[in-house]
Amino acid sequence: MRAMIELARSSDGATGRNIAESQNLPAAYLEQLMARLRNASLVTSIRGAKGKFILARDPEHINLAEIIQALDGPFEIAECADVTYCRSDPDACALRIIFGEANQILYDYFAGVTLAEMARRQQQEEGNATLDYSI
Repeated sequence: MRAMIELARSSDGATGRNIAESQNLPAAYLEQLMARLRNASLVTSIRGAKGKFILARDPEHINLAEIIQALDGPFEIAECADVTYCRSDPDACALRIIFGEANQILYDYFAGVTLAEMARRQQQEEGNATLDYSI
């Protein structure tokens, strides 16, 4: 997520090395994340001496749900199979319905937040963090 915010804040894109350093992420781990984001068509990569990553779409048109799904898979708080000692028929289990509704609420919330909004929020937080109220 931090790598995507970094790209949203840089209209020219950024190298993997720059992202890894600025976000304090191991380069190998970042490469794995960027591969998932490329596969989900959220970023593109330019190879070569001036290689870099750029967003595949405007950050106003990328939402957090897309990013989370690309990196972590589908939204699932839990499934009936995850409930220890559940002996119910999953097709007739009220928990299955509740978990499904909760998953949808979580998905809808993240789908309503754009990457551009997250980049703006990050910029605000960084501005707030640098304020010094000492006398």
